[in-house]
Amino acid sequence: MFNNIKITGILLDLDDTLVDSRSSWKQGFKDTFKYHSANNSKDFDLESIYIEYTKIVAKKHEESNASEWSDKLAQVGLSEIIKKYLKIEINVEDAWIIFEKSWKKNIELFSETNQILQSLCINFKLGLVTNGLSEHQRYKIEKFDLAQYFQCILISEEIGSQKPDVAIFNEATKKLSLPNNQIVHVGDNPSHDVIGANQAGIYSCWLKRPKNWYREIKDVEPNFIISNLLELENLNKNRNG
Repeated sequence: MFNNIKITGILLDLDDTLVDSRSSWKQGFKDTFKYHSANNSKDFDLESIYIEYTKIVAKKHEESNASEWSDKLAQVGLSEIIKKYLKIEINVEDAWIIFEKSWKKNIELFSETNQILQSLCINFKLGLVTNGLSEHQRYKIEKFDLAQYFQCILISEEIGSQKPDVAIFNEATKKLSLPNNQIVHVGDNPSHDVIGANQAGIYSCWLKRPKNWYREIKDVEPNFIISNLLELENLNKNRNG
């Protein structure tokens, strides 16, 4: 893997690539639901309800043509799903405080994240390219002291462009001061990471974890596929070999 190509720069996604955001978000939902169902004796299948909640929120973003993640839409979805199953009206702002407190408490790096970043930053210029709200993404970056590894950090809300728009990738390559054909972008979402990198003219590497929610997209081909970040050590081997 990565044979016969010269890579000098690596762009990395944040959520569910370096940070296990999905698990913490799920826990935030569960804790919020449990808080409001404390007086309800019914046994709820929180796994299936959570999946239903994510679909509601996704649909609301689609219907509103939201170009960025919206906490407001997520809050509306939370209110609707709780009303459906618990038959109660909630104070959405108070519920969201519980939700945010939980996901921030429970968010974790993937076990291999620090190891691979410490290794790669020796031989490569690294950039972080992430979609999301600045407040959320900066919290994660600061909590895990990730900024130390990167020459540039691009957050979609801050620069006004989000993956798969080529503008955010172009800005990253500009900040790294490297040619496109020497850069690979690594991320878990084919729609954002693979399509965006391909359109920007840089190498695309799909991080297809065993529990990845995303499936292959017809006619979208990543240059590389890995299942664990540690496979990026092959880049070091090629560089040193």
